[in-house]
Amino acid sequence: MVKLRFMGGTHEVGRNAVLLDTGEANLLLDYGVKIGEKPQFPGHIRARDLDGILVSHAHLDHSGGVPQFYLGEGKPFFATSVTTEVMRVLLRDMIKLSGYWLPFEYIEFEEMLRQRRDLGYGQPVKLKNVEFKLANAGHIPGSAMIELNTGGKRVLYTGDLNTGTTRLVHGAKIPRQRLDAVVIESTYASTDHPDRGELEVSFVEAIKEVLRSEGKVLVPAFAVGRSQEMLSVMNAQKLKARMVIDGMARAVNQIYLGHPDFLRTPKTFVNIVSSTREMTGWRDRRQAVRRSDVIVAPSGMLQGGTAMFYMERLALNERNAVFLVSFQVPGTRGARLLETGFFTIKEMDVEVKAQVRHFDFSSHSGKTGLQAFLRGLKGKPDVYVIHGEPENCEALAQWARDELDLNATAPNEGDEFTV
Repeated sequence: MVKLRFMGGTHEVGRNAVLLDTGEANLLLDYGVKIGEKPQFPGHIRARDLDGILVSHAHLDHSGGVPQFYLGEGKPFFATSVTTEVMRVLLRDMIKLSGYWLPFEYIEFEEMLRQRRDLGYGQPVKLKNVEFKLANAGHIPGSAMIELNTGGKRVLYTGDLNTGTTRLVHGAKIPRQRLDAVVIESTYASTDHPDRGELEVSFVEAIKEVLRSEGKVLVPAFAVGRSQEMLSVMNAQKLKARMVIDGMARAVNQIYLGHPDFLRTPKTFVNIVSSTREMTGWRDRRQAVRRSDVIVAPSGMLQGGTAMFYMERLALNERNAVFLVSFQVPGTRGARLLETGFFTIKEMDVEVKAQVRHFDFSSHSGKTGLQAFLRGLKGKPDVYVIHGEPENCEALAQWARDELDLNATAPNEGDEFTV
């Protein structure tokens, strides 16, 4: 008998956590955090009740709570090597910024890293009566779907999923074996993204237009995945410009360079990084404002990071542009900028004179991709829809029931199901 208990990430984006209980083994699939004024974690589970933790990828909404299981226990923690290395960067930063609110400190974080078990895609692992392996999820380098097999039952946990190929990674493939249950994300279950090729062209053309007017372009982007994707897009579209990259994205670049097997075109990425100037201090940044054309800097939602420095210096000149390339969560500074045209600089609300645009470079499958993925699964798996706004979770579950005649539900936190 296999049970799935949903501890977090239900009817919301953030703090993903699913417990797989086989009666003999308890495996935790992700344990994320929802970042806000005060970090929010999934439902409580005791470390001593776990046999292992599997992390789909490094983004904090999937990995940010894992160190709290290392307060006294030593549990194996499984992920790809890229995921573990990027977690090292992201979690260290989170502890520095939010340490007062966290139920763990650096010592637990370091203990977690000592328990790491790095896996490649397709590498089988047996833990008690569960066999599992990771498969490319297409979301960011190193991101994984988790395929589990126990007692004749096959369960797939998609994590964050992208079936479309990007400049950085190949898209996820639909598993070939028959499944009994699938836990799937639904971030964009109600919308489709624009055609990727057309989007790349329009993005780079918009940059060229600004540069022709002797303006500069700030591209606020997530440090993990999106910053590297933007550099790759500009390179692929043969943009001739002086580009710089700043913030935590620099450390992530180095991790990706050290793990070429997880990149779609590793040699190209080496060339991109070597031809992009990295900012290493405030003197560099002040020069970049004068001498560069395109600045890629976290954070992607303008909530902090080095992008704030550049906003102060570029936002009030109408020749410049701010091109947002990440999803803007409602209530964030980036979302407010798009809605109102205003931004807070030196504690004053000012009207941004620079051109502001949003380009939908998503690393998640849209509505059509998610539906095609479910349609392509073998067997008649039970479907559990999580990691989306309430209406998106419900919409994808409803579609799977109506169109595929599958037993599909959007669980609530704490719900438990038998596979």
